[in-house]
Amino acid sequence: MEELKKQSFRKALVTAIVLLIIGAGIVAICTRFIIYEKFEDLAPEEIKNQNVTIDLTANFGSYLEEYSENTKTHKRTTTDLYYVIWTGDDEATEYKYMSVKVPVKYEKQMEEIAENSANETFSEPFHMVGHIHKLSSEEYRYFKEYFLESDFSESEIEEYTLPYYIDISGTSAVNGSDLLFVIFICVGGFFILWGIVRLIKAVTGSYMKHFNNGIQEAGYSESAIESDMNHATGFHKNDIRLGNLCFYFGLNSTVPHAIPVSKLHWAYQTTTTHRTNGIKTGTTYAIVIRADVKGGNFTIAIPDNGTAQAILDQINVKYPWVVVGFSNELVKMYNKNRAEFLDMRYNKVDHYPKQPGMEGFNDGFNDSFNDNYNQFT
Repeated sequence: MEELKKQSFRKALVTAIVLLIIGAGIVAICTRFIIYEKFEDLAPEEIKNQNVTIDLTANFGSYLEEYSENTKTHKRTTTDLYYVIWTGDDEATEYKYMSVKVPVKYEKQMEEIAENSANETFSEPFHMVGHIHKLSSEEYRYFKEYFLESDFSESEIEEYTLPYYIDISGTSAVNGSDLLFVIFICVGGFFILWGIVRLIKAVTGSYMKHFNNGIQEAGYSESAIESDMNHATGFHKNDIRLGNLCFYFGLNSTVPHAIPVSKLHWAYQTTTTHRTNGIKTGTTYAIVIRADVKGGNFTIAIPDNGTAQAILDQINVKYPWVVVGFSNELVKMYNKNRAEFLDMRYNKVDHYPKQPGMEGFNDGFNDSFNDNYNQFT
C-alpha cells in the first residue's frame, strides 16, 4: 500500500513538473513579445532585439525603400521606407543614429517630421510601436552610404551610429500579433494552473481517493488489501489485478482504483476501429466495468484483444455473480430494469471468489451460470 501511494505521488509530481515547465516556458517566450520598452529611455548600449514604443519627434530623411514586384507586369510598389533617427529623447546627452522602418502609409507624417527636423524644429510626437532588429548587410550598406554622403568618416560612422532599426508594426500598443501572444500566454497560464493543481493533489494524496474509498467500502484493513493485491491474478504488467477482496486497476497510474468484488455487476469489452478518410489507422480495446459504487461505470484501456479476452475469462470464472459479455438487450435491461439484470447472476450466486485453496470461504457457486457465459460473449 505504501509503495502504491509513493508511486501515485511520483507520477503526479513528474506530470505536475512537466506542466509547470511547459506553462512557464510558453509564458516566458510570449511575454517577451508583448512587453514594450520606451525607446527614448534606452541608452545606446541597451538597444538590442526588443519591443519598443516610440514617440518620434525628429528624423533625418529616408535612405532606403522596400518594394514588392508584380511577377506578371513587373510593376514595383513601395511597401516600406527606412528613415534615419537618433536614440534618446530631446534632452539626451548621449545618443547615436540608427533607423526606423515604417509602412509607406506613414510617409506623409514622416516627411513632415523630416522637414521640421531640417528646420531644427521638433514635431508633435508621432506614437508608434515596433520591434528592434539588426540591419542586414545590404541594409547596412545603404545606411552607411547615407552617412558617407553626409561627410561622415568611417571612424565617425563607427562611433556615432548603431546598425539597428525599429520595424514599425503599427501606431497602437495592441495589434493582432500581440493578441495572439496574449492567447498563448493564457494557454501557458492554464498549464501552470493545471500543474499547481496536480501538485497540490499529489501532496495531499487526493489521487488515492478512489482507491481509499474502495477499500473503505469493502470494509477491510490496509494490510488485508495489501496481501490481497500481492496474491491477485495480474494482467497488463499488473496494472489490473483480480483479487479476492477487490478488483484493482490503474495500479501503474497516478489514480489507482479498487472496487469491492461484491459490488461488481457486469463486465464487457469494447473495440473501437479508428479511420482517417476511410482508411483504417488503428484499433483500441477497453473493458467496461459496471458496479454498485460511486461512479459505477469504469472504462479501462487494454493493449490488445487477447489481453481483454483473458481478463474477461478470468472475471467469468473468479466472480461467477458477474455478467460477462455485451448485447443491446443487456444494456437495455441494465438501464431500464436493474432488478431483472441482477436476478440473472448477482442475486443468485454467493459473492465468494471461486478459487481453490480459499479455506474459510463457502464456494456457493451455481455452475449453471457458467454455461450462460457464451451467450453474452
